[in-house]
Amino acid sequence: MMDMENGYRILRQISDDDKKADAAVLSISTLEELKEKQKRWHAVWLDMLGGMPEKTPLQPQITGKIRCDGFTVEKILFQSLPGMYVTGYLYLPDDPRFRAPYPGLLLVNGHSDTGKLRDRYCDMAVMAVKAGFAVFTPDPYSQGERVQQDAKYPWQECAVEHASLGARSWLVGWNFARFRIWDAIRSIDYMETRPELDLSKLAVAGCSGGGTMSTYMQAFDDRIKVACPSCFVSSLREVIGERGVHDAEQFFFGQLPRGFNHAVLLAMGQPRTAVMLDARHSDYFPIEGIRSTTVLIEKFREKLGIETPFALFSSDGPHGWPLCGRTAALSWLEYTVKGKESRFCKSLGEKPVPDVDALQGIPDSTPPIPFPEEGRNVTPTGQVRDLSGFKSLYTLIAEEADRLRKSRKTDRSKLREIVRRHAGIHPLDQLPPEPEAFRHDFKWWYLSGSEGFSVEQHAAILAVEGRSLIGERAESFLRKALEERKTNGGKPVSLRAEGDWCIAAAHACAAEPELFSSVEFINPPPSWTDMLKNPDPTHDSFAVTVWGALKEYDWTDLVPENLLKGQLAK
Repeated sequence: MMDMENGYRILRQISDDDKKADAAVLSISTLEELKEKQKRWHAVWLDMLGGMPEKTPLQPQITGKIRCDGFTVEKILFQSLPGMYVTGYLYLPDDPRFRAPYPGLLLVNGHSDTGKLRDRYCDMAVMAVKAGFAVFTPDPYSQGERVQQDAKYPWQECAVEHASLGARSWLVGWNFARFRIWDAIRSIDYMETRPELDLSKLAVAGCSGGGTMSTYMQAFDDRIKVACPSCFVSSLREVIGERGVHDAEQFFFGQLPRGFNHAVLLAMGQPRTAVMLDARHSDYFPIEGIRSTTVLIEKFREKLGIETPFALFSSDGPHGWPLCGRTAALSWLEYTVKGKESRFCKSLGEKPVPDVDALQGIPDSTPPIPFPEEGRNVTPTGQVRDLSGFKSLYTLIAEEADRLRKSRKTDRSKLREIVRRHAGIHPLDQLPPEPEAFRHDFKWWYLSGSEGFSVEQHAAILAVEGRSLIGERAESFLRKALEERKTNGGKPVSLRAEGDWCIAAAHACAAEPELFSSVEFINPPPSWTDMLKNPDPTHDSFAVTVWGALKEYDWTDLVPENLLKGQLAK
């Protein structure tokens, strides 16, 4: 793990801010104070997500059924937004021991190109339906039948497309998590239309990316009453210090200065939600962080007298959802939803406690998917992008960028203030020292971007603190210009940039136009709006974006025409 105490300034700041957010949770004294805090946290989160869409008709369809031993799988298709198709399976018990309405479980899948058909997630659904739960398991964006990019571009993997969509969303002031959460909300809306389901104690469970969404949904949607998030909750100081920032929906612009971390997410669901956290040793999400966060939440709950069940189960790594973790989740669901004890989850007083020794003794295994490969698809071709009326998330983002372009009325006299605010550029008399060269030895990294892992990671880590790499690079141009002006008799100096650095140079000029006599761009990238119109995802990057900037400007509009030379000059 990187030395957070003695290493980079940005990592020390992350550690300090993460601890402050923890302390703010622990400082809450009453349930009334908690309710007020939850309202504020929710408002902050909505702002960082970019708000939520309006609900539109789901237009649900059952496109087929798969008969299995003891259960039926219905193939479900609905639209979370017009043209935004969601594919999923609804597992319904077909066993005389169980009668409808069946308790509902939303099973959110982790990162896997096969989505709902990933073997371990599919096995969890089978375990739950055979225990009498009705289980809905939708494909996330970029997974299973929901690849978003055009088929003419080479497909790599779901996390790469998440990063591409995340960087694009950034420019219009949306976080990719906005759409993941919205899909889960609309999935619950669909579950509510089914009379066979009892949602009075609606549960959510998942691992990794599914652990992320389980944590989010118990915080965001008050219909959730039980949650089993696996392999996500830790502490941001541990996660970022050891692994870096993860997938595009797992971090938010400015979240730590605004006091928003993993402990806050758990506190947002209390006392409504019974939670069992599941963790691995040697995981992407460090177990030291989950231990410290668990201790904090237990102290917080004790202080407020919260008696809703809460527990932690951990086992050997590596990352994933082994059979012991799936069994722990199912045992917790059976106890908290159905009041059923088992040898793996028994009551201690009035509280359920996982039998860690018994669970850890379960050898790992994953049975094959219990229905034939032929006929598994919800859609005719196995991809929603082939459906009539399909709209990709790439298109939705581009449409929002175009809407913002048409509605923008930026006052150039206020452009300096606007650019400084969005990109985080300091006035000349407050310029910080040149930042350290950013190098890392992180063991794992989802985000790659057009300039590579290290640069993309640098941009994402800055974003967690509400800063941008564009702003940091612009300040480098400003420091250099100040030095050149000293040797130039105090006269304005020329500014020259190439490639992606042109974006930062434009911001430097907008922040301090009096410093420069001319600005020359060599091989500049296209405008942000044109970037978003181009469906090619291979050059998408957080390193060339500024959060929400397109609400007020495009980078190609920043340099006055009288200063502009080179390829952008008219």
